[in-house]
Amino acid sequence: MLSALTLATFIAGCAQPDAVDDRASTSTAASATTEAATTTPPASTTAPASTVATTTTTTTVPATTPYVVPVADIADAGWGTTHAGYTATDIFIDCGAQVVSPVNGRVIQVRTVDQWDPSVDNPATRGGRSVAILGDDGVRYYVAHLDTIAVGEEQRVGVGEAIATVGRTGRSSACHVHFAISPPCPGPEWSVRRGVIWPYPYLDAWELGEQRSPAGEIERWIADHPDGCAAAMADPFAADAAGP
Repeated sequence: MLSALTLATFIAGCAQPDAVDDRASTSTAASATTEAATTTPPASTTAPASTVATTTTTTTVPATTPYVVPVADIADAGWGTTHAGYTATDIFIDCGAQVVSPVNGRVIQVRTVDQWDPSVDNPATRGGRSVAILGDDGVRYYVAHLDTIAVGEEQRVGVGEAIATVGRTGRSSACHVHFAISPPCPGPEWSVRRGVIWPYPYLDAWELGEQRSPAGEIERWIADHPDGCAAAMADPFAADAAGP
């Protein structure tokens, strides 16, 4: 599980660049910090949560969560071990199929309008309609190319809960779900959100019912890329990722 201290330190280190909308940054950073500071493990947690003392607050480690493949009908879905250009996994399944939350968590971003324009090809809008969830493990899960969306920002969702339907919005020529795993950033950005570690080993495990968590791998990515969010938020297209 991703420690609250690691998450809080990473977010604090990724200060919002002047070029990005301060209002969006402040709101996102506040919600991410609140999540790390207030989430407590459920009663079923087998070991007591550790705490990290600071001069002003005590931070509780995020709770664990079960994991599932983010589509309801796994038997009709398929995915590979590669992705063009960066680490993400495309889950291929018919348009209209039900997309579910892969974790217990909170919806932190919803894009309900498909703003992608092929003549511009803005990388921040390539996902079309999309949803990002901050899992109780401190990890961000992003699903894109959706058709309809059934959740709103700040909504609490449970693992396996229906959140959307499969589409081919954004830069997509076939029905599928773009699935990405990353740490949350405190401001608008697209290049971290689109994925920083390979999801397919976790999908393979979850399909078999194994509860393999990506939190440890995300924590290692944070250690190796302490300025990852800051660089992503400095991108010229970063603010467009906030989208309606």
